[in-house]
Amino acid sequence: MGTVGLPGVSYGGVSRQEGWSAPGRSTYQMGVEYPDGIPVAKRRGGETVVHMQQWLMLPDGVDPSIWAREAIWEAARQAEIRRDAREARFFDIAWPRQLATDRISQFVGDLYAPFAVMGLAVQVDWETLPAADGQPNDHLHGLISTRVLTNAGFSAGKCRELDVWFRSSVRRHVAGLFDSIAETCGIDVCFDPRPNVEREDTLPPEDYLPRKIVRNRLAAGATKMLDRRDAQRNLREEHDAIGDRIEKLHEERKSLLAALETELDNMAVLTSWQHVGQEIKPLAIEIAMTAIMGRGVAVDRHRSVEGLGLALVVGRTVIIDNGNRILIEGPLDDDAVRTLHVLARHKAWRDLSLVDWSGMPTPVPPDPMRPAVERMTGPHVVERSKLYRRSKHHLIIAAEEIVQNLKAASSLERSAILERVLGWGNPHLERMVAQLVAHAERQSPGPISAKSVVHMMDQSLNGDADLWYAYRLEQDLVAMTTPGNALSRPFQPHPRFYEYFGVQDGADHGYLAGSEEGAGR
Repeated sequence: MGTVGLPGVSYGGVSRQEGWSAPGRSTYQMGVEYPDGIPVAKRRGGETVVHMQQWLMLPDGVDPSIWAREAIWEAARQAEIRRDAREARFFDIAWPRQLATDRISQFVGDLYAPFAVMGLAVQVDWETLPAADGQPNDHLHGLISTRVLTNAGFSAGKCRELDVWFRSSVRRHVAGLFDSIAETCGIDVCFDPRPNVEREDTLPPEDYLPRKIVRNRLAAGATKMLDRRDAQRNLREEHDAIGDRIEKLHEERKSLLAALETELDNMAVLTSWQHVGQEIKPLAIEIAMTAIMGRGVAVDRHRSVEGLGLALVVGRTVIIDNGNRILIEGPLDDDAVRTLHVLARHKAWRDLSLVDWSGMPTPVPPDPMRPAVERMTGPHVVERSKLYRRSKHHLIIAAEEIVQNLKAASSLERSAILERVLGWGNPHLERMVAQLVAHAERQSPGPISAKSVVHMMDQSLNGDADLWYAYRLEQDLVAMTTPGNALSRPFQPHPRFYEYFGVQDGADHGYLAGSEEGAGR
């Protein structure tokens, strides 16, 4: 449900001290002004204000043939003696564009009729004119007497119940009436009763200018004040346009999420009966990728998507860890099945259940054994010449050293190596190391051949012929064997290193503490 602010709620006194009178205000609400004592049609922004409808509400028992509009407000003026007296109260409402204007009569009855029940006279006028953006600017002007009206005239004392009413949550009452109309019309909108100064997503209110400044631009200081107010209004229009754009983006997001849910319903689902009814979060990308690379699976792309989970692309298969379920789109080849079993184990799932896209239960494939590296490369790998393979001799040495380090490392040390690779942000290096992990897991790997290393690099680049990506992969691979590099294990000097060079043990040296020299960035 969208939340919008009230378009405009204004109320106060029709005071003689401010140049107003009850008869003058009554005429003003009907679209007539007296700038120089001559009645003219009211104009705002170069447009003539159109008077649409008037409601005159009298207390029960008051004869409307005696108390017409002119007689009521002339009597209200004569009932006051003081020069600064308040002859009436005004209560103006801007009609929201989200609601249809055919509900204005209902709103007038709900908001203004209770004042007539108090015994007060009420005049409500509906005016409209084109706004700056071309849309209609509909608004209501309300005029309420401050004394109780009977056939004998106005009472001697003021109606203090009216003052109490205007002291208690006026904006909240108006917002509640708008919300009720919106709910009746089936409009998904809610009106925020808070003023602009209390809301986080709105601008401060524009400057209030006296009537003499608004009507006479030639008055002293009027030009600067009016220009400032116009700038505030332009800024508010831009703010409202941005708000409308945000609302459209929210609606677009809802439609995209609905389309995404439809697509997800057409995917195969892997679940476990062990955690039925429990809310399980998707695995963290660091944990999942470290575990998957530890099984020698080369992940082509990975991304953590808010509201969806962890999305992985393994070969031709898309795998999404959605928390309580794992979604699969594509063929279940060996690497895809290995990825499913790795994710399930790290979720502590034991009893697995697989359902295909049509909802039909399917046996869960067993976790396959890792094939030889030469079989992993696939037929798409380009055959390289011997001369080319000889030029990559330094990479072969680096790959062999990495394989030996992986074989000699404990489970914690291997996880640390994979975490460093994952945190480096090079997806080609991630796929290369995953293949080296698979080679290290073989029972009798032996020395790695130049042909295998070249094939691994081709598969890591995934058909990308960009020379920069290839150069960066080579540099990062060598950096994994450089002591003290951010991709390699921490540098461990000779026991008498610090004594020989005359420095204290444990001193912070730039070329020893996490240096990134030697890695392609």
